[in-house]
Amino acid sequence: MQRISSLAACRELGGLAARSLGVCAWKKSLTCSERPVEHGQWAGVCVCPQHPFTGMLAAPVRRLSRRRFVFAGQSHRPFSSQGADWPQGSPAGHPGVSVVGSPDPITWIRCKVVMCLIYLQFDLDVDSEEFESGVKQALVHVSDMMSRGSYHTLVGIVSNETIDHVKTRCKSLTDAQRQKLAIAMDDIIFMIPEDVSVVLDEDGRTYCFIVMRFWHMSTYEGPDDPESTKIFKVSSSEDGVPQKRIVTAVYEFKRELTKRADPDWKVTTIWHWHWKLAE
Repeated sequence: MQRISSLAACRELGGLAARSLGVCAWKKSLTCSERPVEHGQWAGVCVCPQHPFTGMLAAPVRRLSRRRFVFAGQSHRPFSSQGADWPQGSPAGHPGVSVVGSPDPITWIRCKVVMCLIYLQFDLDVDSEEFESGVKQALVHVSDMMSRGSYHTLVGIVSNETIDHVKTRCKSLTDAQRQKLAIAMDDIIFMIPEDVSVVLDEDGRTYCFIVMRFWHMSTYEGPDDPESTKIFKVSSSEDGVPQKRIVTAVYEFKRELTKRADPDWKVTTIWHWHWKLAE
């Protein structure tokens, strides 16, 4: 998925870009690249130039009932969240973890602005506890199925292209390494959006893409994840329990916003730091 970010407002975005912080980007296709995602690489509103947004906010915005969040394969119910917008002190439930740095604030601000604009235009609140808890549940479920090698259970939740990519990456891991892909809900320390995009395809359909990076505890054995060590520090274990480390995972979530389209979110990109072991 190729994106080019710019700090100049694009005229194709019409009223939307004029009211944003001048963030504009272009997404060339609806297919994600299989290369690892670097922190802070993507940010902006992505719109295909063939179908410009013009005057999106010209008329007064009506506050409608919020769209609820349903991930493919999940029941339709409210969620709760234990997450926070920014890492502070010692994350709840992880007394041995301390914060020593912070994510890229510019990327965070850009994503928050775009999320607000999406809510105003599409009445879709992707900056809510409900959404955060939903993506956490998706991360836990998908990583657990990958660790078991149960790729067939991901059909309908994960795109077919991404399932094929996951199979290829997991084949290069030993059974023990693959089993360490599983992430428990209590192991998730922090999460942040790294890209929020709205895309119009050639058929006039509108899609929302959200790239999330998760920091989580793991018994992974291998090189340190630089995205983790620059933000969190784990104190050494003194009780003989195997030392856990903090690593990251990056997932992209996609939903069609066209009227009468399927409201389910799907996972369209999966990347785990564990896969560095196979490189």
